[in-house]
Amino acid sequence: MGYVHIDDVARSHILVYETPEARGRYLCSSVVLDNNELVGLLTKQFPVFPIPRRLSNPYGKQAYQLNTSKLQGLGLKFKGVQEMFNDCVESLKAQGHLLECPL
Repeated sequence: MGYVHIDDVARSHILVYETPEARGRYLCSSVVLDNNELVGLLTKQFPVFPIPRRLSNPYGKQAYQLNTSKLQGLGLKFKGVQEMFNDCVESLKAQGHLLECPL
């Protein structure tokens, strides 16, 4: 599945809106991860949370990439996947939707 930081989504909308040459559709995804890659990343990055060690992957390993060169050609630089999930977790904690679990 493709993932993208919400800040990148907002910046891409503004960038396309403000660029007169921008036409058509733009893909906005910084990384493609299958379920087990996602679980591996999250368990390593957030060991204090009870994250399942494996998730079912009904479609098997996803062997595709998304071509975002059109959007990057307008100057968008995507945030990294670690920053994406760090910001997501911090936002959820700040809103009281996610509590750290003692191990």
